[in-house]
Amino acid sequence: MTNEVEMQKNTIVNKKFSDQELYRITWRWSLFLATIWNYEKMEAAGYLITMAPALDKLYKDNESARLHAYEVESQFFNCETNLAAIIFGMDLAVQDEFGEDGLEMAQAIKTSLMGPFSGIGDTLFSSVIDVIFGSIAVTTGLQGNYIGILLWEVWMFFAPFVLRPWLCRLGYREGLKLTTSLNDSLSELTKCGSILGLTVIGAMIATMVNIKFGTINFGQFTFNVQTQLFDAIMPKAGSAIVAFLCYKFLDKYGMKSARLIYIAILICILFSFFGILTV
Repeated sequence: MTNEVEMQKNTIVNKKFSDQELYRITWRWSLFLATIWNYEKMEAAGYLITMAPALDKLYKDNESARLHAYEVESQFFNCETNLAAIIFGMDLAVQDEFGEDGLEMAQAIKTSLMGPFSGIGDTLFSSVIDVIFGSIAVTTGLQGNYIGILLWEVWMFFAPFVLRPWLCRLGYREGLKLTTSLNDSLSELTKCGSILGLTVIGAMIATMVNIKFGTINFGQFTFNVQTQLFDAIMPKAGSAIVAFLCYKFLDKYGMKSARLIYIAILICILFSFFGILTV
């Protein structure tokens, strides 16, 4: 097999796949990424279905090599769905250049990148971008404005139709060179994305979780728990406490989100009835 160091020095010149073919590959990924999802191989079946037409083209004159490629591409895979498109492109670039001899290297790329890419992608997309667009949609929707919903739909179409094809072309064009250029920046990107995500979530808690405690009456003495206690210590302290408790129940005790919502509604009704919470 060709030496790995020599592989990294090579530049892909004779590309077999057009931009239209790469677009179809990412479109198949958007359609079939969760096909036959299971805890043993997770997105492996979706990955194989996505790559199948490309493998058929690469190894159309070599049946044994094609079956070998099918076997390799059906191994365990689990990655954030948008950044996975880069891995598709790099995988194709390696096999395009080295053929069956590049399968081992392609598998190594998948194994080494799907973890870091999942960390970055989950932080960037699920914790930041989805939260931002979702909060805009909810906030404007509560005000009777449909613009936020339209922005959410635009983002939902932008990811599979624009972002993923572009990332796949990037991975295919840069090939192995992309691994070295990304190596030094992965940890920094993950850290920055985590900080931004926490900031956005904190802002959402303060603006969208409204908890107001009631008033305690002792004869002629009146004490407003909300304004005289919590607001004096830290504004929106009640919102922060509720968010923290919900997170603990979801994370530590494994409670389902739907059940937690029902419990929260029931508690709010009971606390409002007894005057513990107010509007």
